[in-house]
Amino acid sequence: MGFTATVLQYDPYRKFKFLVKWDDTYVAGVSKLTGLSRAIEVVDWRTGGDANFLAKLPGLTTYEPLSLERGMSHDTTFMNWMRLVNTYQAAGGTDAESFHNFRKDMLIEIYNLVSEKVLAIEVFKCWPSKVVLGEWDATANELAIETLELQHEGWKVSDGGRPQMEAER
Repeated sequence: MGFTATVLQYDPYRKFKFLVKWDDTYVAGVSKLTGLSRAIEVVDWRTGGDANFLAKLPGLTTYEPLSLERGMSHDTTFMNWMRLVNTYQAAGGTDAESFHNFRKDMLIEIYNLVSEKVLAIEVFKCWPSKVVLGEWDATANELAIETLELQHEGWKVSDGGRPQMEAER
């Protein structure tokens, strides 16, 4: 008996064609995004009277923090967002604490090689928990990389619509 496989009608998407957006503005220069993963904890459950059977049930869903990297420049978008979290912490129960404006929804748009949007990933209630302003080494011949780590409350993938090139096949 022979093995049959379905052949793709189009190429898989490349991982370098993406844009990141929050506050309805594209964030300049993001070159790497990691951490788009979720896991569902497993709850073991055993019924009374049946010592030989263990059921597996879904428990809490957990999300990894996202990490955004870009070459450091004059753009202060990462630091400005981190400053909002610092202001919230410093408020310590004052009137300023009621302005929870440091949480933002984020959009990650994935494009194919002909720059048609194919996927959109919505990330909910993000806030920065860590910012790293590069590593400095006078002997290196590298770019200074700025990193922003984001906590969030989940994400969902939306179809960006069937790309024109793939729809024709």
